[in-house]
Parts: sequence; structure tokens; C-alpha cells
Amino acid sequence: MNSTFRLLLAAILASFLPAAGAQEATRLALGEKVFNAYCKACHDTGTARNDAPQLSEAAEWKERLGKGRNEMYWSSIEGFTGYFVMPPRGGNPALSDDEVRSAVDYLFRKAGLP
Repeated sequence: MNSTFRLLLAAILASFLPAAGAQEATRLALGEKVFNAYCKACHDTGTARNDAPQLSEAAEWKERLGKGRNEMYWSSIEGFTGYFVMPPRGGNPALSDDEVRSAVDYLFRKAGLP
């Protein structure tokens, strides 16, 4: 690969980075809004409610993230019952899948996880 082609390729790829960063910031802002409106009541109380892991419990979220981000999305969208209870869509059926996924991404970011 010649150097001119490499420079051109690098310039093209670099032009996409600011847009990707802006998209992520927009997504996380949406996630924060959804989290504060629908998730915070259980996941950021300072004490576990219905055994809901708290935002500050990074180890809890790391363990859950070990199952895969898609599993976390699915659990948050569909909800589940058993020993733990998670209402579908944080208790708001009007939330879109993307809004729920954004809230999950925001939660992981705030917990210090990738």
C-alpha cells in the first residue's frame, strides 16, 4: 500500500470519528434522561429495592455485563421475574427499544464499565 493511499484512507476514517463521538454523546444523554425518569427509582436509591443492583455497585453490573450487553438489553426490554424482578421497559411500556438500550448504556458508563 503506498503512502498516499494510506494518508487518504486515514483522513477518510478520521472524518467519521467526530460524528461517532457526537452520536454516542447524544445516545448517552437520552439514556440519562430515561434512567432518571424510569430507572433511578430502583437503581439509584442508595439501598437495594427489590434487590435491584444500585448504580454505585460496579461489581454487580460487571457480573451482569459478563452475560453480554445483548442479554442486558433483552432483560431490560422484556423484564423478568424470579428471585429478582425487573419490570419490562422499567415499568413504562411506551419506551422504545432504543430508549431502553440507551438507558442500559448510560448505566454501564456511569458504573465505570465499557
